[in-house]
Amino acid sequence: MSCKKGSTKRTRPQKYQNATSYRNNLHDTSKKTRKINSTEIAEVCKRCQEIIEWKIRYKKYKPLTQAKTCTKCHQKTVKDAYHTVCIPCASKIEVCCKCGKKEEIVQHKAPTEAERLKAMAELEREIEELSERKRRAYHRYMDKLNGKTKKKKKQVQEEDEKKDEDSETPSSRDDNKEKISMEEYFKNAREKIEMLKAAMEDNDFLSDFDDLDIDDDDDFEDIDSEDDE
Repeated sequence: MSCKKGSTKRTRPQKYQNATSYRNNLHDTSKKTRKINSTEIAEVCKRCQEIIEWKIRYKKYKPLTQAKTCTKCHQKTVKDAYHTVCIPCASKIEVCCKCGKKEEIVQHKAPTEAERLKAMAELEREIEELSERKRRAYHRYMDKLNGKTKKKKKQVQEEDEKKDEDSETPSSRDDNKEKISMEEYFKNAREKIEMLKAAMEDNDFLSDFDDLDIDDDDDFEDIDSEDDE
């Protein structure tokens, strides 16, 4: 900026310009720096994500040493730096964990291995409660969702014949398939199980009437005979 009174514009370029961009791990290769650089930025909006990325890039990021108090549930459940709302509260009221505003979340936090195994165990427990027919319908739906289809015998033979020809040029068909995320997988699986459970309840309700074995014609004849008397 010029030192001239009242002037707010500068016509000349920056005097000292960097030939290379700043690297926060150029001279600092400590374990703490590597951990900060690998920090996952999730459950925040676009603006808050850019702010945290800037802090990490220019070594302004200060990780938490202990859990912070959430501004919604008032419990010490905030485990990420610069967050003001814990993840359960933010997902419940659909707000950003940093600014607390109702903005579009850029990236959701990936579940840990323990959480993933726990969710898979709960799904398997619910699948076992279904009937054999419903279980097969569930597995067909999930295979179709993952891009797996049952191949016919003729199709398998044709692929075996072309296997030798295409061995030199690897096929990129599998690479082009879009794989669904783990969160979307659990969501679709839960919806399908609830749908199959509702169908089972409807079938049980109708089967109760079938077990009564009522002959409508005989009942009406008995009623008519009573009225004549």
